[in-house]
Amino acid sequence: MHKPNSKPAMTLESTGIDLVPEDQRTGTPGELFWIWTAANIGILGIVYGAIIVSFELSLIQALLAGLVGVASFALVGFTSFAGKRGRTSTLTLSRVIFGIKGNVPPTAFSWINLLGWEAVNVITGTLTLVALFQALGFAAGTWLSVLSLALFGGLTVIVSLLGQNTVASLQRWFGKVFGALTLVVVAYIVAHTPWAEVLARPSGSWLSGFLPAVSIIAAGTGISWAIAGADYSRFQHEDASSGRIFAAVVGGAALPLLILIGTGVLLSAQLPGLSSDANPIALVGTVLPTWMAVPYLLAATAGIVSIAVLSLYSASLNLLTLGVQVKQSLAITVDALLVLGVAVYVIFISGEFIGPFISFLVFCGVFLSAWEAIFVLDYFYLRRHQGYDPDALYGLHNRGVQVVPLACWVIGAISGLLVSKTGFIDGPLALGIFANSSLGLFVSFLASLMCYGMWLLFGPRKMA
Repeated sequence: MHKPNSKPAMTLESTGIDLVPEDQRTGTPGELFWIWTAANIGILGIVYGAIIVSFELSLIQALLAGLVGVASFALVGFTSFAGKRGRTSTLTLSRVIFGIKGNVPPTAFSWINLLGWEAVNVITGTLTLVALFQALGFAAGTWLSVLSLALFGGLTVIVSLLGQNTVASLQRWFGKVFGALTLVVVAYIVAHTPWAEVLARPSGSWLSGFLPAVSIIAAGTGISWAIAGADYSRFQHEDASSGRIFAAVVGGAALPLLILIGTGVLLSAQLPGLSSDANPIALVGTVLPTWMAVPYLLAATAGIVSIAVLSLYSASLNLLTLGVQVKQSLAITVDALLVLGVAVYVIFISGEFIGPFISFLVFCGVFLSAWEAIFVLDYFYLRRHQGYDPDALYGLHNRGVQVVPLACWVIGAISGLLVSKTGFIDGPLALGIFANSSLGLFVSFLASLMCYGMWLLFGPRKMA
């Protein structure tokens, strides 16, 4: 039996969305652990904890909401199975379900979602640099925000051009350093938490508080990342255990997320405005002594760069799936201009981060969860047994539109939008428990799951 090499082979330039050659399938589950740790160890996890508390939940409810929300990363584990089986990127595998032309709408939406996440990462990175400069004694102001945005944006582009193998190595290093510093910060916060106040928080509503909090965390974690699962697992060696892949993906993401979310829950006692402040990252820095805040925020900035690069990598693969053949340098340049435009608007014009961020999560979540329900069900019902036909992925006989699966995706997304308030599109049925929640994500997932399940059970036997 061939023993897999530990050296990653993830290079966009050499494989693109083509099937990964057998001699490049050298990945191990351990590599996936560090990739997903790096993708979820950003300081934004602390803000997630504060958002949970804003639903007026007790300590136990808040921690449980974080745990259940992060469990959505099981979706990333499932799409990672498909990557190992199909040997290409997630949205390319989606072609066998929707047809090559029919796959364009979900792929385009996936690209827009990743573009939005790049903007979120740039905004978060800029706010983190501002917090770092403030911890060093600089006064907050427009000039400081402009400098921070320029520094972070430039750093992200430079790192993106280093190549995926180099980035993978940096992510492993960032994960270890930031993880160690995070544990120091957590210990400090736990020691300075007003426990009497935290423990005295009354229980909130399980229906109108707990479930919406879970859906927000799920939207920002597993639901957002499931579209990229196969992008990294496609390099896994054929002998890699599915159980170990699942454990590496879910464990790599859950470990840092739960620690950071728990930290945010505790910090909310000291910083009641953490979930609504224009720069929640700077607010976090104010509770730490300078000797701790400076290295922590510096490491956090590096970590956010690695997260932004992951989004950029998957966005590039989606462009290739759409048939947009451009050089990676040009794709990065166009991408960067669009992202910086959004970042400039949020930081300098709207002046609000959390509100637009939650609206973005809810709006994207209803489309992504609908697609994920179909993709995961299709994998377990069909592809797990029969695999992915290369001709259906790239050939002539599947170039059209698979109408019914695409309709199931649209039905699920519309169902979710009808009961959701996103801030710019408010569904007419967003009433009662749906009025101030993001439960439309669950509606979207279940509607597509049921619709596509009925098609698999009672539709034509011949599937792509």
